[in-house]
Amino acid sequence: MKLKKITVLAMSCILIALSGCRENSDEPEEMAAAGKGNNLSTFSRNNTPPYTPELRVEFEKEGIDIDKIQVDYFLDGQQVDPIDNIEDKFPVASLVKNPSNHSALITVRTFSNEEKYLEYGDQNNLKFRESKAFDAAIQKYAVENGLIQLEASGMELPDSYYAFEKQQYETYFGAVNPGWLQVYDDIVPYGTNKYIMSPFMPSLSPPWPFSGWNNKIGCYKRLHIYTVEHLYDKTFFRNRLVSLSGWGTSTVIFWGILGYCNNKVESIRMF
Repeated sequence: MKLKKITVLAMSCILIALSGCRENSDEPEEMAAAGKGNNLSTFSRNNTPPYTPELRVEFEKEGIDIDKIQVDYFLDGQQVDPIDNIEDKFPVASLVKNPSNHSALITVRTFSNEEKYLEYGDQNNLKFRESKAFDAAIQKYAVENGLIQLEASGMELPDSYYAFEKQQYETYFGAVNPGWLQVYDDIVPYGTNKYIMSPFMPSLSPPWPFSGWNNKIGCYKRLHIYTVEHLYDKTFFRNRLVSLSGWGTSTVIFWGILGYCNNKVESIRMF
């Protein structure tokens, strides 16, 4: 399966600022190369819609001044100019906050090929290879057993599918039940919301559990200690949109450079 549109450790561009990643210096050495960075305000004015008062308030809740966010980009470990489109470059993004002056440094790492991306996952225990194998196993099972057509028709999935998914999850990731998410139908966390749980989320369409959120999620809040979330725009973990990670109570917003995820999620997996 072709892996694409991957972002792990947090979010990219301004979206990372609400991800709640580690607030210390335990990051790869690229994080120290801040001199060539780009102020987020300038980047946002040129590449995304203007800040809204609601977004500024959300940053303030995280202790970050939205005008003091710097973004650094790397390709295969070398710092480069800002990248307008990261979807097909296997991006891995992280955030370090500086509580003393309410600033933040975002590092967006991209890779020229899948193997370099997978190696980065190996080095940082992010289980990229395991994720790739899990997705492939589920997709093959769904195709061979006609489950894609079954789901599309609105019929319930057989218990044998859930048993297989649980077995595959435990094989690649260990114990199940990593945490909960609270989802919202807008890019800021207000309005309609509902709890959903992964990894058993082959579809957000009715009649499955937590239904009614197919292609509706604009942001979500984490309600767990720390997990990695994989989001897909098709059922059965097909066509990966993005992979994110962060600490509990942090917020993921599909805006700016991750705006392509807004209202497109059809299945979710966590570990």
